Amino acid sequence: MSSNLFDALVAREGMDFRTFRAEYRRVASELYRDTGDLAFKNPTLTDKSFQRWRSGDVTRPHHPTPAILKSMFGRPMHELLAPCTDEQVGALQAAQAPVLDERELAMTARDARAHAAEAASQLLPDLSLDQLEDDLVRLVRSTSSRPPHVVFTQAKELLDLAKVMLDRTQVLSQRGLLFLVAGQASALLAACAFDLGSMPNAFELTRAAALYGQVAENGPLQAYSHGYLAVLYYWNGNPAQAVRQIEQAQTFHGVGATGAARLAAIAARAYAHLGRADESHAAIQRSVADRTSAADDLHDGVAGEFSFNLERVAMSNSASLLLLRDGAGAEASARQSLELIAARSEGALPLVVAPQASADLAAALLMRNDLDGAADALRPVLSMPREWRGAGLASRVNAIRAELASPAFRNARLARDLAEQIDDFTLVAAPQVLQPGAVRLALDDGNR
Repeated sequence: MSSNLFDALVAREGMDFRTFRAEYRRVASELYRDTGDLAFKNPTLTDKSFQRWRSGDVTRPHHPTPAILKSMFGRPMHELLAPCTDEQVGALQAAQAPVLDERELAMTARDARAHAAEAASQLLPDLSLDQLEDDLVRLVRSTSSRPPHVVFTQAKELLDLAKVMLDRTQVLSQRGLLFLVAGQASALLAACAFDLGSMPNAFELTRAAALYGQVAENGPLQAYSHGYLAVLYYWNGNPAQAVRQIEQAQTFHGVGATGAARLAAIAARAYAHLGRADESHAAIQRSVADRTSAADDLHDGVAGEFSFNLERVAMSNSASLLLLRDGAGAEASARQSLELIAARSEGALPLVVAPQASADLAAALLMRNDLDGAADALRPVLSMPREWRGAGLASRVNAIRAELASPAFRNARLARDLAEQIDDFTLVAAPQVLQPGAVRLALDDGNR
């Protein structure tokens, strides 16, 4: 068993003293560049100190070591030096991110394509624009079968290509299309950043999508982006600002029935966070109203991640009803979502909507003290591959973890077992894909 978390992390990365020292000095150099603190300039490090940290035979080291190690591993010094159990070691080994394999090959391929696109975009032939647009649509529609870190990489490539092409044309119609593609790619990147636990980057990318939509004069993209800003705001603990974003989103023209249902469902969640039950219930009713033939090119044309079909509406509303402590309503809405998914012949969205609806169902069942039913509903969720355990899903599962600590379940063996499984689940959730030192989102009771 590793003596502490630092030792387990070092072992997971396969670092000996030489490789650790190189990374330690690189991170220190970055901190010096960012802060100007001379303590980060050429810090000394001995093999003896490294081994003492690994063995735990050391008190808290002096500055700048804690700051450097926190930047390397994304954890404070007291956590790194804390004892590490066999279960944590196993979870950390399982959490080793399955990303960036064949990194050089992928980078070479992207660079080659970008260079070829730049050469072709001198005159921006229609075929190049058509290919870019088709690639974006195909990627947006594949988000139910590709984990967030994979989608992020490909969406970034498309955004970069759109920017290159924008520098090569002054034709207004072509620039309008490219701004639209850039905005859609930015919106997709924002959703991935949220799933991976990086709230600041999700905000920035969503605002970029809204600005692209403004430049392209595209109402549906602006409405979608401001709606997603509302999601980020109530998830970040500011539901009042979320309501303001929804009100602004509803002012844009050209949004079809699907987009309107999405905004209503988001509004219901924001009102629920504020405890405004009547307004939340009214928004829920608007979200499930009969959809007219009105459609738009984003929510209904591109669809995929930008769509908001009936099962997604039901899943979102179950979360709103849970916030309102309406267990019966939340249970009915979550079951409706799962039934709609099961009825789809192609089995669409099994790894996006279904786990969140199942988690909401488990939470609703706990409200009526049905622990066995909650465990059954949660079973497929807890077996999800780690790369699909996004921030929204992890938050739902953590809310169940808190509910299991209530007096009603305190002495139940099944509740303790579920709590332990949830701890293991969140320890290897998708936000851990981010590199050490990246901004991670604190999981709370919000929901995507």
